[in-house]
Formats: sequence, structure tokens, C-alpha cells
Amino acid sequence: MKRLIPVMFVLSLALSACGIFPLSSNEEPVSDAEMATRVAELLATMTTPTTEIAFPATSTPAPATLTPVIPTATATADLLTEEPTPVLATEEPEGTAEPTAGSGTPQATQEPTAAATVEMPSTDPVLKLGTPSGSDPFDSYEKWAWPTDSDDYLAVAFKDGYMQMTGLTSMAGWRLPLISQQTNSYIELTVNSAACADKDSYGIIFRVPVFKEPTQGYLYEVTCDGYLRLWKWDGKVLPNGKAEILINWKESPDVNTGANQVNRLGVMAVGNQFTIYMNGVAQGSVSDLSFKSGFFGVFVRSVNTPKYTVKFDEMKFWENPAQ
Repeated sequence: MKRLIPVMFVLSLALSACGIFPLSSNEEPVSDAEMATRVAELLATMTTPTTEIAFPATSTPAPATLTPVIPTATATADLLTEEPTPVLATEEPEGTAEPTAGSGTPQATQEPTAAATVEMPSTDPVLKLGTPSGSDPFDSYEKWAWPTDSDDYLAVAFKDGYMQMTGLTSMAGWRLPLISQQTNSYIELTVNSAACADKDSYGIIFRVPVFKEPTQGYLYEVTCDGYLRLWKWDGKVLPNGKAEILINWKESPDVNTGANQVNRLGVMAVGNQFTIYMNGVAQGSVSDLSFKSGFFGVFVRSVNTPKYTVKFDEMKFWENPAQ
């Protein structure tokens, strides 16, 4: 098996001492100080999940003088790459490779792509879903009670109409808002990729079964240079957790690639059937029975850009979407 890269999934927010938390924006928001205290208490007892991050070779190879970034940690996890239902453990397929540093230079000179000026394709689920059950424009942490604390892996701040999440290491970290768990729902996330390069990535995590122990769930991941995939994480599998690929890496023409580009990620999760969308276009479907309901949130991973900061612009969800 290939050498495995560790990924740290960071807890978003602690529950109150009695184990009860508000499920709507009408509840009194938790202060930043309280959030930081609760997160610190729980982080001390959390495990460190790991997974392999393997990317397909890109059409523009990196200069020969640059070498991949090799982590010092040696924790391992099993990674499955066959198509799901059933998913069988295999070696990593040929044609995939660890990301190289590439140019390592974020394409910060490009102008943002305005999502409002792009016509929605007829396949976009939001055209028939009506008013969302909930939405957050990320103007502040208060509406969905997002944590704004910083730790060794992430820094989160609300600025200029975005939730700006910075990866402080090459590991990935996520945050979950104080929203009730979902069973059947469509989740949409609007993202400005900001100053990214190559394999810097971001995405949606959903169906996290236990809010205070977010060590399980599904992750829809998108890279700066236009690749996407869906995978599953189970941190409860001994000894180091287990990752399984459900939809393997694919280069999608529907991704607005490069720095300062706007993309809309969507996940339709109904029963055991999942369909992922990019800017309203379906990218693939898969069935999985592992996690039947759960909480959702966002994540970021710095690969080529030190302290990569992604700008989350808006998030919506529709409960019990009509199919």
C-alpha cells in the first residue's frame, strides 16, 4: 500500500453541559468565548482520524525541480477505491498520484466569477425545490452559531460577507453549525475559491451521526484545479479509522477552476441514495447504508498554498426534497 497522509477532522462546537443545544436561529447564540472553551475541552479527548489523499495526474505536470510534500506522521488507514455497493478494499488504482507542489503560486490576479450572472441549468435541483428550510449568508457566526475559534489546524473568521476558513497545516479540518440533524435533504454551498492553487480543496461534510464526536460522515470534496469526489470517513474503525471512496476523483468541466472562482456544490441525500452536483449539474450518484442521518458542515484543506483561506459565501438546505 502507498504511504498514507493523515487528515485531522476538527470538532466544530461542543454541546452544553446537559447535552442539549438549540436547533434554530431563534435561540440565543453562544458567545465566541464559550465556543472556544467547549471546543478546547472536547479536543483533548478526540481521536486523530487519518486517510489517504491521492489525486489523479493533471494535464500540466509539475516542474522536475519540485518535489511532493511528504508528511512526518506515519498513521495509516485503509482506503477503498472500487465503485460502491458493494465497496471492496483494493490497492490504489494506477493513474492516481500524490499531488506535487506544482507552481505553488495562487492565481490571485483573476477576477471573481459572479454566480448571479450565470444561468442555472435545467438540471439544477433548486429550480424545483422552492423556499429552503434554512439558509445562512455567512454575514456573521450568529445565525447558525458557527464557531469562530482558532486551533492548531484551522482559523475561522467572518469578514466581508464570507466565512473565511484557513487551513493552518496540510491536514483537513471541518466545522459544523448548530443546525438539527438531517435525514433526507438537499444541501447547497456557495464558495469563492479565493487565492488557491492546484490541489487546495474545500467541500461539504454531511450525515455526521454524532454532533459532539464528528468522527464519521460523508465528504464531497472539490479541488482548485477542477477535480471532485465523494468519500466516507469512519473514525471508529480501529486502530486508525477507515476511508472509503464512493465516487472516485474525476475532472469536471462544470467546476470553475482557479483562484477567486465561485462554485455551487450540492448534495442530494435521500435514504441511502446520494447525488452530488456542481453548479447545478449532476456529477454522479451512489448508494451507501452506513450513516442514515446526521449533521452537516464545511471543510478546507491546504495542499499547495500555505495557510490556504477559502471563502464560504452562502449555505442552504431543503428538508424532505421532492424527487
